Amino acid sequence: MPDYGLREPSYLGGSGRSFLRAVPVLMGLGAIGALGYLWAKSTAPMVEVMGGFPRALGPSTPLHVRWTNPHGARRVAVFVEQGGARTLAFERTESPRRFAFRRPPEGPGQVSLAISKKEVPALAAGKAVVVVEVQSNDLRGLVERVSHELPVVLEQPSVTADKETVFVKRGRTGVVQFTVGGGWSEAGVRVGRFTFPSWPMKGHAGRRISLFTVPPESGGDIEPLLFARSPIGDEVTAPFPLKVTEVKFRERTLELGDKLMDKVLGELDPGARGDAAERFARINSAMRRANDAALAELAAKSEGKRRWEGPFVLLPRGKAEALFADHRTYKYGGKALNREWHLGIDMASVKRAPVPAANRGRVVFAGRLGIYGNCVAIDHGMGVLTIYGHMSEIGAKEGDTVAKGQEIGKSGMSGLAGGDHLHLGMMVGSAFVDPVEWTHESWMKETLKDVE
Repeated sequence: MPDYGLREPSYLGGSGRSFLRAVPVLMGLGAIGALGYLWAKSTAPMVEVMGGFPRALGPSTPLHVRWTNPHGARRVAVFVEQGGARTLAFERTESPRRFAFRRPPEGPGQVSLAISKKEVPALAAGKAVVVVEVQSNDLRGLVERVSHELPVVLEQPSVTADKETVFVKRGRTGVVQFTVGGGWSEAGVRVGRFTFPSWPMKGHAGRRISLFTVPPESGGDIEPLLFARSPIGDEVTAPFPLKVTEVKFRERTLELGDKLMDKVLGELDPGARGDAAERFARINSAMRRANDAALAELAAKSEGKRRWEGPFVLLPRGKAEALFADHRTYKYGGKALNREWHLGIDMASVKRAPVPAANRGRVVFAGRLGIYGNCVAIDHGMGVLTIYGHMSEIGAKEGDTVAKGQEIGKSGMSGLAGGDHLHLGMMVGSAFVDPVEWTHESWMKETLKDVE
């Protein structure tokens, strides 16, 4: 039917009408593109516990959490999992920003909190898992988790000394028994800067035994103390009945000749410049301290069971050239350089004499060790270490199990030595003791009768 020109004209035409129909489609595609963009820009946060997780959970344990994400954190939560239950100990939330465009990137965020019985009423002694969760504040809201299992210690440690008096000579080995309780993880004896671990007494729950000494270089006014420490760092100490017999150690003066000076500097300080006397003094003090610290670290890793059997043995037909704790003054060109304690015994027989293992044990070091030259260290268990220095040849390797008397090398003059001999040192805990005492069967039966 004709419209006689009554129909309103279309200014868009056919193509315009197509465009209008396409607008919703274009808007949908734009929304999808925007969502895709926000989806692609979403990133998981990086999470860390500053300073690492604590060693244990105590009555109130601080925790410092740090995260990095350009969009910030929508949620930070800390949980404690124990006995099949999961308890929220901390939570912080921010308003969601799922569709924010062009916001400036945020810097690292952090929060400090405390985990205690208040936040986790059911927290009990034993073990628990701490879980830290951080969710990014963007479209995807990705969650990153870090977790760690920790012991739970809610009691203070305790240490109780026996009433029986312990007798020890300075520089020799003593044995003390005591009782520990509460939330402890480490216990032993401390004498000034020296620490001596303890070991369980078989068949006696809570009873410990510790081998210790009062070192020659420790002051006469230092009181040996028992200690017990918890995993969270709480520590208690207690004195114990002790009678220390003082020992007069020898004073010795060593005149250094040019030949020995050239030998020592060429071996231990090659290529260095400067005054020869100053270089020797540095070797004799700084290097000695570093070497002894390395040996103390080995002793600290000692096996918790006794490996030795019967009295220890020395170099066969060996003649003592220096005694334990000789206090030496080193001189060169008539000038005193420094003073050092000789914390071992020097023995010589024939050149390149076979060196026996003093007792049964495991080799924990075999190689070059500063002033000791070619050196072997044997762990005999319960913190007891023997050290064999200045050897010309090493006949054992780390990890070997050796029998008493088994050859482990040849005597020599490597390191800080001027002639062929064996330096035999002995450590108990972190300090040197006189090894000769350990060669006496009667002393061992009497003093170490409770050491198993």
